[in-house]
Amino acid sequence: MRSLLARLAVLGALAVSMSACGGGTGTSLPFAGGPNNGGGQSGTIQTGSNGQALLRFIQGSPDVVTASNNSGSVDVCVDNLSLGVLGGTAQYGKPATGATGTLTSVPAGIGHTIAVYTSLGSGAGGFGAAGSQCATAPGPYFGFSPLAVTTVVPPINGRVTIVLTGTKATNTFGLYGFTEPSFVVAPAGNEIISHNAAPAFSSTSGGKVGFGTCSTTVTPCVTPVTLPGAGSISPPKIATAGAITTATSNTSPINVIPAGFYDGIGVPTGTVVPITSIVAPNAQSGQPYIIDLYAIDAPAGGLNLVAVPEQSLGFGF
Repeated sequence: MRSLLARLAVLGALAVSMSACGGGTGTSLPFAGGPNNGGGQSGTIQTGSNGQALLRFIQGSPDVVTASNNSGSVDVCVDNLSLGVLGGTAQYGKPATGATGTLTSVPAGIGHTIAVYTSLGSGAGGFGAAGSQCATAPGPYFGFSPLAVTTVVPPINGRVTIVLTGTKATNTFGLYGFTEPSFVVAPAGNEIISHNAAPAFSSTSGGKVGFGTCSTTVTPCVTPVTLPGAGSISPPKIATAGAITTATSNTSPINVIPAGFYDGIGVPTGTVVPITSIVAPNAQSGQPYIIDLYAIDAPAGGLNLVAVPEQSLGFGF
């Protein structure tokens, strides 16, 4: 009996030792599982949590683009799990998990640490594979400190978009948050949701960004028309390590799906002058045409635009 107990004790110690090691990423730092040791998976106990929420991440800062990282890609951790079902890497001007901006489910009503690192790539322990785990965030990952860290407490059945944006030269580089519609009741018609996620540009343009539609799919925008209510939108507040302050966005109903969208310097009245225009994304099959537009900072003080088709049916869960 004593011999059996001794063997069980050794096996238990070995299991603990293995769980604290690399976990397939090549780092010896300990892991703590998914977000708050659960990752939003069904059947797990989350202290203080009584529902689910959705997170989206967009890499919108040109400061991450370097000679060795020309895609401007970053790796994103939620607590100790890679953000996104396809891996937590986001390139400059794109959401994590690809062009569709897949939403990630996490336990709602409790705090989650968001840590962003310069991407190491899947071959060096990056988050290219589904289910990849992070070293204990926000600690160093492969010896690299995070670019930015914050804490988000998403509301129950809520959606939050987190954008890494701004520039160090303007002291605006960091994480910014937006509260998104939850679509508990699906919209009756088409609508465009505009976000000013360009704090560096806003700091030199009077503090506002405007949005509109184009009749062509190429730059420069032809026949610009300002989206209703989206002619002059302020940027959100930069997050601290302890908390992120989410900003609301502007929702503009539209009757006809345009050929393209644009953003430019915000104006209180009249037509927003186009700076960057893009092709209008395709609609989600069987759903109203809902597009999230994010104005982000571009190199040399410029302005870029990201469009994400929104899922409105089933809340995205």
